[in-house]
Amino acid sequence: MRVIKALRFRKARNWGIVAFVAVALILPVIQTGFLQNSIKSWFLTLIKSPLNSALYLIFSLLFGMLISLQIYNSSNIKLCKDCNTKKGLRTGIFGVVVGSLVGICPACVGLLGLVLPLGVSLSLTYYGWVFMLLAILLMLLSIYLLKGFENDSSGK
Repeated sequence: MRVIKALRFRKARNWGIVAFVAVALILPVIQTGFLQNSIKSWFLTLIKSPLNSALYLIFSLLFGMLISLQIYNSSNIKLCKDCNTKKGLRTGIFGVVVGSLVGICPACVGLLGLVLPLGVSLSLTYYGWVFMLLAILLMLLSIYLLKGFENDSSGK
């Protein structure tokens, strides 16, 4: 599969790791506002809600894989003549935006929570797993559009 080859490609793998760390660790710190009690609350929520934590980890991994695949495809243009990179990239970006606006981490309210009333923000947080599933499906669709699940025809 092209995703596996992308993760073996050093440049793509390194950027994928950076993207994974940015989403998994840095984004929640930014969304909780760098406050000590907020970060503590975030870690407690990770422990108490295994479904949201698992979805968040899957989302972070898929984001890193998507970045790796995009860099691999752009570095090997000959391999990906038939890839629909514009559609794949747009779909992936839409998945990231959906996840960031609603709050992909289990304790994050998300950027929409800053402009919506408290009741709506709490509802978005309570049903955040639905939006995380949507974002994960969009990321999988993006990887599919970038031909990530197909066997690579090259011998590399």
